[in-house]
Amino acid sequence: MPHPDSSASLPDSRPAFTPDVDVLVVGAGPTGLTAAAEARRHGLRVRIVERRPSRSQFSKALVVHARTLEVFAAMGIADAVIAQGARFTALNAQIGGPRHHTRVDLLQQPWGDTDYPYWLSIPQYATEQILERHLVSLGVEVEWSTPLHTITDRGDHVDAIVERADGSTETIRSRWLIGCDGSRSPVRDQAGLRLDRTDAGATFVLADVKTTAALKQDEGHMFLGREQLLLIVPMPEPDRWRIIAHVPTPAGGPPLTVDAASLDDLIRRRAGIEFGSHDVVWQSQFDLSQGLVDHYRKGRVFLAGDAAHVHSPVGGQGLNTGVQEAHNLAWKLAAAERLEPGPASRLLDSYEAERRPVAQAMVKGTVRATRVLTTTNPVLHRAVRAVAPHVIARRRVQARLGRGVGMLDIGYPDSPLARTTTSRAAGRRLPNPRLALGGRLHDRLSRNGYTWIVTGRADEQAPDAAAAEWGDVRMVHLNHQDLAEPLHGLGRVTLVRPDGHVAATATTVGAIWAQLPVPARPLSLSRT
Repeated sequence: MPHPDSSASLPDSRPAFTPDVDVLVVGAGPTGLTAAAEARRHGLRVRIVERRPSRSQFSKALVVHARTLEVFAAMGIADAVIAQGARFTALNAQIGGPRHHTRVDLLQQPWGDTDYPYWLSIPQYATEQILERHLVSLGVEVEWSTPLHTITDRGDHVDAIVERADGSTETIRSRWLIGCDGSRSPVRDQAGLRLDRTDAGATFVLADVKTTAALKQDEGHMFLGREQLLLIVPMPEPDRWRIIAHVPTPAGGPPLTVDAASLDDLIRRRAGIEFGSHDVVWQSQFDLSQGLVDHYRKGRVFLAGDAAHVHSPVGGQGLNTGVQEAHNLAWKLAAAERLEPGPASRLLDSYEAERRPVAQAMVKGTVRATRVLTTTNPVLHRAVRAVAPHVIARRRVQARLGRGVGMLDIGYPDSPLARTTTSRAAGRRLPNPRLALGGRLHDRLSRNGYTWIVTGRADEQAPDAAAAEWGDVRMVHLNHQDLAEPLHGLGRVTLVRPDGHVAATATTVGAIWAQLPVPARPLSLSRT
């Protein structure tokens, strides 16, 4: 549900004065860097501030999924990200003891229509470095050592007071502000938005460590025996692994010691592996909590990433969800500048309507999985160890570790941008079949605006893309011979949003114009 103040705070989407920037991004993690880069790519003036003095060199989030790689491809950085990562090819699950071993070949799952049918292991700092270089190439630099003090939504802009490294302050006036400033988000607090955390009752330790054990470099391992959960996840650097372990919560005492000796002892007990831990470059210990913000938007202030949701690291969904949120929001901010106040506000309200349910489902899913894997109830723990090996051996369950975990089926069928259309395809990710001459359909989409997909028989002439009825929107004409794979679920004419989701599909262009809740004619943004 949109925040009740969302429309009231937009008396005019074209203020009489000129603010300092169109978009101020607070926070320079993966979500903030994506938001800034995408807003700039769509032609907006951008600044990005970060309270930290420099980028962290710790790995933190480790997995980039298929849909996020598609986002990076649209941004032009997918190849650079893949070059810094390593494919996670299999998951070996040992639940209930050595006799119950299941190897899930992740590359052989039914991934479907994507160029990225795998999990990519890449440290967060490497992803951030690539995003920051991309942002700099667009003419925007991160302003480090610049914490946010206060924000005030003035109705036609936002005043943000930030502090410089020398102690001086500056008021930045922006049309829009995006809070990507983490789970303890000052932007969220300043905007009066609420995230209620629930303690999951579980403590985790994480560590990045080298090993002398002869483990296959690109396969992960999960152990759940008499003790609690242990994950050993491959990292791109040879012989370096991420250790993720559920441990007893300290009862009011000091945190557990996490070093090479303690890791070796833990891995020996739970996995029976003489790990030979050394070169522990990063470790973290935290009590798990989960929560979701009540609203993603209030007036001219938006939230994305960890500022909007906190959850278990199981599944590696957090970074990916934040990047996809930034990708969803940036083009809408650019498009809103070309619309009258009413349509602009409806378009921006769709950000929460589309992305909050995705995050809600993600948080619920990780809560359920984490609760099962970390239960300390001895009866339930024995039941999980007895049942889980049979469950994970099922093909249908394994298939979810491909396309499902890869986030390729995320769509927005209940979006206000989709509900007014007659097409069941509205809101879904555009299918991405192979083309006969090479590449895939997504390669032909506009990088900055809407795209028409027009299909027809081999003997049909392509429509005149310059004709007024097409609204100066890029057109891709395909006949059946152009497709190496079938294109399912679309009509003869399909309008695709700048984020690669279907706006509407029908038999004629006129039928699509008549269905759109927000006029797309001024939203072509660019024909490139």
